[in-house]
Amino acid sequence: MGATELGYRGRALPGVTIGTAAVGGMDAAGLRRAVAGLSEPELSRPVVVRGAGLEFVVTARELGLEADVEGTAGEALSVGRRGGPGARLLARMALLRRPVAVRVRYLHRSEAAAASVARIAGVVAVEARDARVEVAEGRLVVVGPSQDGVAVDEAASLVRVVEAIEQRLPEVVLAVELRRPDFTTEAADGMAEPVAQFTTRFGANPDRIHNIRLAAAALRGALIPPGSTLSFNKRVGPRDAARGYLKAPVLIDNDLVPGDGGGVCQVSSTLFNAAVLAGMATESRTNHSRPVPYLPAGRDAAVEYGLIDLVLRNTTGSHLFLWTEVGRRTITVTLYGPRQEGRKVRVTAVDPVVLPPPPGTVTKRDPLMPEGEIVVEPPKSGLRVRTLRIVEGVGGDPSIETVAVSTYQPVARTRRIGAGAPRGVVPASGQRR
Repeated sequence: MGATELGYRGRALPGVTIGTAAVGGMDAAGLRRAVAGLSEPELSRPVVVRGAGLEFVVTARELGLEADVEGTAGEALSVGRRGGPGARLLARMALLRRPVAVRVRYLHRSEAAAASVARIAGVVAVEARDARVEVAEGRLVVVGPSQDGVAVDEAASLVRVVEAIEQRLPEVVLAVELRRPDFTTEAADGMAEPVAQFTTRFGANPDRIHNIRLAAAALRGALIPPGSTLSFNKRVGPRDAARGYLKAPVLIDNDLVPGDGGGVCQVSSTLFNAAVLAGMATESRTNHSRPVPYLPAGRDAAVEYGLIDLVLRNTTGSHLFLWTEVGRRTITVTLYGPRQEGRKVRVTAVDPVVLPPPPGTVTKRDPLMPEGEIVVEPPKSGLRVRTLRIVEGVGGDPSIETVAVSTYQPVARTRRIGAGAPRGVVPASGQRR
């Protein structure tokens, strides 16, 4: 025993094998090299990873398998060297009669497996894509079909990979989930015709028309999923010079004054009427201080960025697609969605209450009038009305719903004193008042 101990100090004893390879006489470095070579076939073993119809061939090494070189070499060196002198003697005598095989130990590196799963998932995963639509000749047409998506559950897939490696399985199937787009081609195909359309007319003020066109263009193409809201201010954005808006008359506190984005309220008011006809719910709507010339009382919707918004909720149960068109003197808002045969909707204002004007005379300086001019306006009564949506043709009695209550404030007799540029003088802006 002593001679053997001296002759094989730091080396594997005769009769020790790793697998079927004899390693007796090898030192620690040689054993490590042997383990590395013997483990290579297992580490290079191909594993098929499948997911969503795709197939990837990777190695067990790429899925985190690693040879425990140090542990296996240490196990080979320890054969015949455990216990006291008697136990060691018996073990070495046994080695002479029958070799002792040491199995290659393997480790699994979860971080390497996770990296491989993430890499493969990046190829397998596909974002669901909504159908793209636009309006051509008054009909909604699909210009880009929808596409189903694929989501990969990387955590669940990693568990499957670890099991496949531990059990030496030849393949593993990723945990994937099919994701349908929110707006499918099939849904778009059922929305070819308008479900609601409303038009208002405007005057010839070029700056006001410019602002109407800008706001209408910002609204155009909005897709409103069922249950979601459409905020006019969020969709259109600020109405300032940086976005190309011009100053035009706006109605504030019963007075027409120059303001950024004058005319935009006609866009929001036209949208409000189309939305009511389409069956949308009104979550936020404010009437003007006075009735507007382009709509009956109770049908307008004032907006001011950061202060007053028109917010509509799609309660129809289906997608709605918003389209706007601005003609020479008209703006039209159209909403497309699944058509309900026989459904008829009317909007009307009822229960008018006249509010008497206050007594006395109010004096105001008017920047739109030439300096020095004076105009006296008679008092104006106010009005309170309730706006109804009446739906017929869907079975049973008509459905009647209050969609707005509007109060237009009365105005006292007003004496206006011109505060603008003298008559005939062009202001610094280059526009005659």
